[in-house]
This record gives sequence, structure tokens and C-alpha cells, in this order.
Amino acid sequence: MSLQIKYSTEIAKELGKIAVYLPGEIIEVGDIIKFPYGKAGFLKKEAPLGTFTKISSLKNLDVNYSEDDSLGNKHSYKFSSKNSVKSITSANSQIEVVDELPNANGEITLQFTSEGSIYFHALECYKKQIGDITKLENEIISKSKVLIWDNTYLVTSVTYASNALIMQSRSKNSEITLAGNINGLKTQGIDIGVSAELNIKNQNGDFFIKDWSKNVSVFMELMKFEKETFQVMNKNFSPKESKDRLIPVQVNSLII
Repeated sequence: MSLQIKYSTEIAKELGKIAVYLPGEIIEVGDIIKFPYGKAGFLKKEAPLGTFTKISSLKNLDVNYSEDDSLGNKHSYKFSSKNSVKSITSANSQIEVVDELPNANGEITLQFTSEGSIYFHALECYKKQIGDITKLENEIISKSKVLIWDNTYLVTSVTYASNALIMQSRSKNSEITLAGNINGLKTQGIDIGVSAELNIKNQNGDFFIKDWSKNVSVFMELMKFEKETFQVMNKNFSPKESKDRLIPVQVNSLII
């Protein structure tokens, strides 16, 4: 399994999210995209896994839609791959999960023992999303255009991290040392509401690294165009006939 597919399937399994790969790629609500390397299931059907390519966007097609955001309701996500990422402090002791510790400056070394292992640290995430899908479907119909979708996906929401540090090991044995405030850090599961300020000090091995960055795209929600064309068939065509043209992608369908 390729590294990009491993990343996407682990994010789906551990966080219940559709991953943006690579994290930080430019993607916006209303984009229409394809996944050239995404395959899932016994029949290896195309699935929204790995890298994506942009085909068009609702804006380019002159389709109007409303957009909402969740700036007032932010969440943080922190996890690492189970059984393949070990954390050691500068004192060579395992990090303990303790709430409300005072600031603790130091170093932490992350040891990756499997190719494709992930360390994911996304703080104060907020979402932008399409406001009314039903209205959107009718708006597409009303344009009276023939649009060839050919197994594409509509981006209905994008989650951005206000700050993010994300790593994936490209080798079986590698390690990286982070320095800074290691207060409250844990490397398995999800730790909500604990801040940390870390910088990369040194590394051994091959990594993909999204170093601390602001407003990083990390997750998205998608709807699949189930019809090859979105068109007005004749003057008697009713918007009600648009039912089931846009199908939400279920995250559990991406877990291999």
C-alpha cells in the first residue's frame, strides 16, 4: 500500500475524517475533484483516498451556493500511529498523559518503527462548508447545462487547522527530535484542548513533514456525483428529479 493511501485510511480509521493529502494543499469548498490513485474494497473501485486533482469548481461553472463557517467552535486533534510511534523525553522516560501541568520546556524524540507511520498535531481546527445541499442541486439543474462529471467528487466542507505539525515516516526506522513546550503532549489517541509549541531540532530517516504552519487544510467532506451528466433533459424536467445525484461519502467505506 502506498504512503498516501496509508495516510488517508489511517486518518479515516482513527479520526473518522476524509484526509486532505498532502496536508495544506490548496482546496476550497465548491471544488470538483478526482482521486487518480484512490482504490478501495475487493473490486478496487475508485475512492477518495490519497492525492487529488482539481477538475473544476462551482464558481467556475457559475453555480451559486451559500457558505457557512465554524470559526466560533474550534477543535484540536492529536494522535500518532498505534504501536509504531514511541515518544521519549529528554530524560529518556515515557510521556505521561496528565491534564493541566505547568509549562514544561524540553525535548521529545519520536521513534517511527514502520513505514507510513503518522504523527498528527492539528490545533484549533475550524470548518467551512456549503450551507444548503438541496438548494445547490436545484441551482445546478437550473443552469440548463450539460456537465460531464465522470466519477468526480464535490467538496462540501474543508477543515483547516489554525496551526498544524504533521509527519509521516517514509522509512521503517526513523526518528525526529522536537524541542519546546512538551506540556500535556500525548502520542496515541486524541488529546483535545491542550496546547503545545514544538520545533523540529533534528531528524534521522526519510519523512514527509508539514512543519508548523497556519491555516492548514487537513480534512474535507465530499459528495459523489453518481450520474455521468448533470443536465436539463427537457423543458418539463423537474428539480425533484435531481434526487440521489449527489451522494455523501461515508468515511467507513474508506477503511481498508
